Amino acid sequence: MQTFDNYIAFFKGLKTELSTKKERRIYDDFVRVFNDLKLRNFSEVEHTALHNELDLIDLKSSTNIKVLNKKLKQLLAFLKQKFNLITIGHYTNTYMPIGMCLGLVFGMALGPISLTFGLLIGMVIGMALGSEKDKKAKAEGLVIDVKTSESCI
Repeated sequence: MQTFDNYIAFFKGLKTELSTKKERRIYDDFVRVFNDLKLRNFSEVEHTALHNELDLIDLKSSTNIKVLNKKLKQLLAFLKQKFNLITIGHYTNTYMPIGMCLGLVFGMALGPISLTFGLLIGMVIGMALGSEKDKKAKAEGLVIDVKTSESCI
C-alpha cells in the first residue's frame, strides 16, 4: 500500500505548469491506476506479483513521455492478464470493430447499396454488446478508472 502512495506522489510531482497536456494526461492516468489499486484487496501472493511487476517495469527510471506511455500500457496489460482488470470501454472498443466487419460482410452479400447500412448496423450491434459487457465488468469491480486506446495495448 505504501508503494502505491509513493508512485502517486511521484506522478503528482511530475505534473507541473510546464507539462504539456499529453504529459498531464499520462501522469493523471498513472495516479488513477494507483489510486484504484490502493483500494483493492489483494491477497499476499497477488500483492507480491504486482510489486514484482512494478519493479520490473521500473516506472521511475525515465520521465520521457513516450517511455512512460509504453510503461502504462505494459502495466495495464499485466493487470488485464493477471487480475482480469480492464480499462473503461474495453469491450465496447473491442466489439465495435468486430460488429463493423460482420456488418460489412453482411452488407456486401446484399449488394452495394446495403454496404453502408450493414456497416452501421454492425457497428451499433457491436457497441451495444460491448457496452453490456462493460456494464457487467463494472458491476463485478473489474474496471480501472482509466480510458485508453485499446488498439495500443
